[in-house]
Parts: sequence; C-alpha cells; structure tokens
Amino acid sequence: MKKKLFPQLWMYFVAITFLLMVIVLTVFVCLLFLINHFHLLSPERDDHLFPFYFIIFLSLVIGAVLSIFVGKRILQPIGDLRQAMSKVAKGDFSMQLEEKRQIEDVAELYHDFNVMVKELSSIETLRNDFVSTVSHEFKTPLATIKGYVQLLQNEASESERQIYLERMLDGTQQLTHLTDNILKLSKLENQGIGLDFQIFRLDEQIREVILFLQPKWEQLNLTLDLTLPRTEYYGNEEFLYQVWLNLMDNAIKYSQKNGSIHIHLTNDALGPTITICDEGIGMTKAVTDRIFDKFYQSDTSRKTYGNGLGLALTKQIILLHHGTIQVKSTPEQGSSFKLFLPNDPKNS
Repeated sequence: MKKKLFPQLWMYFVAITFLLMVIVLTVFVCLLFLINHFHLLSPERDDHLFPFYFIIFLSLVIGAVLSIFVGKRILQPIGDLRQAMSKVAKGDFSMQLEEKRQIEDVAELYHDFNVMVKELSSIETLRNDFVSTVSHEFKTPLATIKGYVQLLQNEASESERQIYLERMLDGTQQLTHLTDNILKLSKLENQGIGLDFQIFRLDEQIREVILFLQPKWEQLNLTLDLTLPRTEYYGNEEFLYQVWLNLMDNAIKYSQKNGSIHIHLTNDALGPTITICDEGIGMTKAVTDRIFDKFYQSDTSRKTYGNGLGLALTKQIILLHHGTIQVKSTPEQGSSFKLFLPNDPKNS
C-alpha cells in the first residue's frame, strides 16, 4: 500500500493565501462586470450604492469563513498543545494527545509530545521509586557500617580492626550492589521501551557466566552438568547476561557442598528453553509464590548476601523479551528454573 499523504502546515498557508486571492479577484471581476453591464452605479438610480454594500458584506463572509477554517485546521491544534504543555509543566504526566491528524506536521508534533511525556513520566517514577526503596533498604547496611565505625573509634586490637574493616567493606559492597539493582529494575519497569536487540551466541554467553563464577562453585566443589548446543538468539545481550548471572549465583549460593548444578539449553522453532537446576536447600511453595517479588527474602540469615532484587530483575528482563520463567522447588532437594525465550521477542 502506498503511504497516505498528509498535507503539511506550510501547504495550508500557501493554499489558503492563493485561494483567497483567486476568490477575491474572481468576485470583484464578476461584480465589476455586472455593475458595468447593468449600469448599477448610475447616480440616477436610488439604489446605486447597493453594489458597494454587497461587496463589503461578501468580503466579511469570505473573511469569516477563511478565519474559521484556519482556526479549526491550524490554530486549534496549537492551542490544544499549549494547554497540554501547561498541564505537564504542573506535573501531570498522564497527558496524551490524539495523534491521528490530517496535517502531517501536527501529527508528528503530537507524537513527539506524547513520547516526551512518557519519558518524563518514567523518569519521575524512576526517581520516586529509587528514593522510596533506597530509604527503606539502606537502613540496615548503613546502621551496620555506623556501628563498626564506632567500634573502630574505641580501643581495639589489630585483628579486631581488620575484621571491622572487612565487614565495613562488605557493607559498602552491598550498598553498591543494591543501588545498581534498584536502578536496573526501575529502568526496566519504567523505561522498557527501546531495548537494544541484536544477534549473539546464547550458549557462549552462559559459558562466560559460568567461567566468571568459577571461584564460587569451585570453593564448594560443585559438579556442573552442561548441555549447551550452539544457539544464536536475537535479544538484549547485556540484560540477558544479568539473567544467567542471577540464576547461576543463586544456584551456587544455595547448593550444598559437593553437590551438582545442571544447566541445559534446548532449541526449537519457537525459541530456546534454558533449565537451571541445583541440589540445594530448596524452597517451600509459600516461598516460590513470592520469589519474584521485589525485596522478598525467605532466608533472613543470608540477608547480607543479597537484597531480594535479583529474581525480580530476572523476571522483568524475561518479560521484556516476551518470554516465560517458571520455578519448581522442594525443600532439601533443590530448585529448578525453566526459562523460555521466543525467537522473535519484538513481535511476540
């Protein structure tokens, strides 16, 4: 189908000006012809001034019609935009303008305005979300760091000072990790439009994560059972790396020493399926029902090792790829995460 052509704003001004000149010229030529033909300006006639009155009346009518046309077609959309911008300036980021307009310039202007308002709204939500969550979640590590600083101010042995400094470093690292995850999650939730998609090797990416976490799983003497056939995928490489990092890190964290972790990748016409299973402590049904909630942690004794955002971030990334993630778990037997990613995430 051919693209529908919409008139542009400058074309309206040119057309209206040209039309006005043609109409006025035509009317005056016709009137002069009639006046001359019927001798309407003869002083002997009682109504010899009537043609002048008629010309004035006709000019007013033409001017009014053209003014209404210009106002409706050109000036009213600009007035609507001004009112909408005034509301946005007062903090109303829910404003959206109807983009279906006959004038192409106005339609594009409304579209750009709507995109701008959406971006402003997402930034405002991002700021509010970050402030509220940070103020809530930062209290524990900050209180811990403050406590160790106070202990350092008192007399302490060199070994105790070293322990306090290490724990303070752990607290600052937790704050850094928490801030990074909050920003990533809020950005995905509120600015998920426009993710950068590209083709990359999914199997190689998972291997890179496994190698990155090698010191952790070697420390527990874990056995890795891998099935990673060559698989190319079209998605956001950066965020999907975060998915495998979160799931693998959790599988290692909650595994028993000398246990096993199974990672299997299968691919079909619809898309790849990735399964990550561990033989760790497992979870109850009550925990699996809430495992993807922000800041939820079932094991409070491990609170210093996480902030309850990893799986929430993982789920949000999978949803932005129009995929699915499922979890099955049995206490003391381990957990299994199954992810499906469609081959065409943008059109799913």
